[in-house]
Amino acid sequence: MKSSLKLTAAAAVAAFIATSDIALAEEAGLTDTTIKIGMIGSLTGPAALWGWPTINGAKMVYDDINANGGINGRKIELVIEDSQCQAPLALAAAKKLISRDEVFMLHGGSCSGAILPVRDLVLKEKVPMMVLVATADEIVAQPNGYIYRAFLPGSYDGEIIANFIATSPQLKKVVVVGNTDAVANVRYPKLEESIKANNLEYLGLEPLEVEATDATAQVLKVKSLNPDAVVLVARPEASAVFLKDAAKLGLDVPVFGSTLVDLQDLLERIGDPKPMANMNVVSFYKSTLTEAPMARWVDMLKKYYPDDKVQAAAFYGTSGALAVVEALKRAGPDLSREKMVQALSEIKDMDGGPMACSVTFAADDHEGCKTGSIWGMRDGNITALGDSWK
Repeated sequence: MKSSLKLTAAAAVAAFIATSDIALAEEAGLTDTTIKIGMIGSLTGPAALWGWPTINGAKMVYDDINANGGINGRKIELVIEDSQCQAPLALAAAKKLISRDEVFMLHGGSCSGAILPVRDLVLKEKVPMMVLVATADEIVAQPNGYIYRAFLPGSYDGEIIANFIATSPQLKKVVVVGNTDAVANVRYPKLEESIKANNLEYLGLEPLEVEATDATAQVLKVKSLNPDAVVLVARPEASAVFLKDAAKLGLDVPVFGSTLVDLQDLLERIGDPKPMANMNVVSFYKSTLTEAPMARWVDMLKKYYPDDKVQAAAFYGTSGALAVVEALKRAGPDLSREKMVQALSEIKDMDGGPMACSVTFAADDHEGCKTGSIWGMRDGNITALGDSWK
């Protein structure tokens, strides 16, 4: 009897160990029917403009996949956390999603300064991450085995603007006006480098506070420099202030904004198209929201989120979600985090959806999208201008 009990106990221990080994071998965030993805965004607070709109632009892709049967027998389950554009909250959200919710991967980040501290955690835990809309180059910089981005990084704004300005023989002298926070600062080195590389005269940077309510001093300083063009690297509120004061004080030169602003949003903030007459911005997208190339994505947003506003911010996260879906399909039913990373790294020339680029990754280059377009106000209308002066 004792031998039988010992044998039974030994068998139970062996069974427990075997079961534990299986549990440990299973990938976090996966069941036979679901793939759990954690999302982080600025759902509340000063950067909420890039919160729910960008998350829903990614969610609609996942919603559509789920509505059509999922991926390799699994549907996508989302767990969403608010960062309020604050680094401590973003890091806490990532820790919760990885440790408590045990997500398979992350798709998040709508503020560069907030999401940068998450980088070290993600690389340590070896969790795949697709950046939502945060643009800082450092987030995706090598060495980096797990973090990817499928839209234009911040530093490329300047190159696109400088290349565009250089196509006009009338524009030779360029002054930069902008914020001096982390989001803006990432754009300046490549902007200055690209201005000079195009044989344009760089007249320097005139600082503009993020919370500026008056830009008279900046406009007068810019006028004294007599530039042919202004590059405006500022958040929406400060950009609107500068444009209104520029119109009031007679600064009549082309102004080029970064991806920090959207023309429609600026028009609504200013409430008058006249200060916008000289305004152009870098856009992620291949066409304006009312043109045919965007119709599929606008229709998808209306289908799944009919109460959401159709605006540029609504589609910032879409290309990343498309890349995630493509990689999940390629990784196959025997899914793991390492297979997911491998599948992402093998994506080449994928249609960027609403983006102006084709998405291409490599093992040593996780920036999938490096091109954009210039949009401008023409006769009171928002017009996609492409990559050269017309």
